[in-house]
Amino acid sequence: MRAFVAVDAPGSEIAGLQQEMTSSSGWSPREVKPVEPNNFHFTLIFLGEITGQQAEKVRERLAGIKFEPFPITYTGVGAFPKASNARVVWVGLDREGAARLEALAGQVVARMAEAGFVQDKPFSPHLTIFRAKNRHVAVDVARYAGRTFGTSVVDRVHLKKSDLAPSGPTYSNIYTVSAAKEKGA
Repeated sequence: MRAFVAVDAPGSEIAGLQQEMTSSSGWSPREVKPVEPNNFHFTLIFLGEITGQQAEKVRERLAGIKFEPFPITYTGVGAFPKASNARVVWVGLDREGAARLEALAGQVVARMAEAGFVQDKPFSPHLTIFRAKNRHVAVDVARYAGRTFGTSVVDRVHLKKSDLAPSGPTYSNIYTVSAAKEKGA
C-alpha cells in the first residue's frame, strides 16, 4: 500500500479561497486541478509503498508520539517551484503554528527513522490546494500576502493509505494517534 503520515486540515474556508483564485486567475480546468477539500492535509513524512508488516512497525512507532493540541492559522499563498512557474499552489501557516507543526514532524520523522524510513527532504509546512496539470501556471502570491484563511486545531496524527485513481487520490486513515489532553483541561 502507498502510505504517508499526516495531519488533516479542515477545508471549508480554504475551499472558498480555491474558488476565489480560480475566478480571479482565469485558470481553466485543463490547466489546474484543485485538491478536494476532504483531501486537505499536511504530509509529515511520505513512506511510499509499504507492506502490512512495515505498517505494523509504523503503528508501533507512532504510538509513542507525544504532543498536546495546538492551533494553526492558514495564511498567505505560495507556489512550488516558484510563483511565476508553479506546479503546486499552497497555503502557508502562521509562524507559531508552523513551528509547532515542524516540531511534531521532527518527532514523527525521528520515530519513522527507527522503523527504517528516511525523510528524503526537509519538512516544509504547506497545504497543497492546486496542482498544475500539463504545464506550469503563474500565481499572484502578493495578492494573498498577509491574508488569513481560517484556523484549526492539530489534535491527531494519521497513518494514511493512498489509493490512486484517474479521478484523483482517495485517502483512508489506517491508524490515528490523538494528542494528550491539554494541561488543566
